[in-house]
Amino acid sequence: MTVEIAPPDALPIHWPSVIKHYRLSAGLNQSELADQLAVTQTMVSRWEAGGANPSRRIQDMLFDYYWSTSATISRDVWYERLRRNPVSLAVVEASGLIRAVSRGFLRHIQTERNAIETHHLPDIFSGDLVKLYETLVASGFFEGRVSSAESVTELVIENGHEQAVHSFCHGIHRPVFMPGPEVLWLIAGAPVSATVFRDVRRRIGGPVLVKRAL
Repeated sequence: MTVEIAPPDALPIHWPSVIKHYRLSAGLNQSELADQLAVTQTMVSRWEAGGANPSRRIQDMLFDYYWSTSATISRDVWYERLRRNPVSLAVVEASGLIRAVSRGFLRHIQTERNAIETHHLPDIFSGDLVKLYETLVASGFFEGRVSSAESVTELVIENGHEQAVHSFCHGIHRPVFMPGPEVLWLIAGAPVSATVFRDVRRRIGGPVLVKRAL
C-alpha cells in the first residue's frame, strides 16, 4: 500500500491561526500578548491579519509558551509518561511518522511497541485511520489551523498480506505545539461498539468533525 505523504517542510505553520489561537486560549488581548512578547500591539495585529510572519525568535517564544501552559515537565518526561499511560494515546508527526504510543494503545491494537513506533502510519494501518490522517493534513491540522477534531473510525492494521479489523474507535484529536516549532497530532481514543460507531457518525455528520482554530 502506497500513500503520498507531504514532507513536513511542505506544511508551513499558519501563524495567524497559531497566534490568535494561543492568545484566545490564554485569555489575552492583542496588547497583553504584545507585552508578553515585547513587541507592539500593531505588530501582533499584523501577524494575526497575515500581513507578516513573526521572527524565528518570536516563533520559538510562542511555542515555548504553548508548551509551558500545557505541561510543567520536559518533553522527554512527557513522552515517557504517555508511553506508560493505560489509555489509548498516540503522537504522530506531520510526515505520518508515529513518534510515541501508550500501553493502552498497544493493548488496543494487540501489537508490540517496536512494531509501530518510528513507522509511518500508512505503513501500519489502512482504511479509516489513513483517511483521517489525510483529512487532517488537508485541513491544516499540522499548520496550526485546527483547534481539535473528533472522529469515529474502524481500525484496520496491516499484517503482512492480511488485514485484521481490531475494533471501532472513537477518537479526540488535538494539536501539540512543541518547541521547535513543531505541531504534532495527539490521538486519544477508546474502543466502542458498532452501535456507538453508527451513533457517533450520525452525530458528527460523518467520520470526522474538524474544529478550526479561527
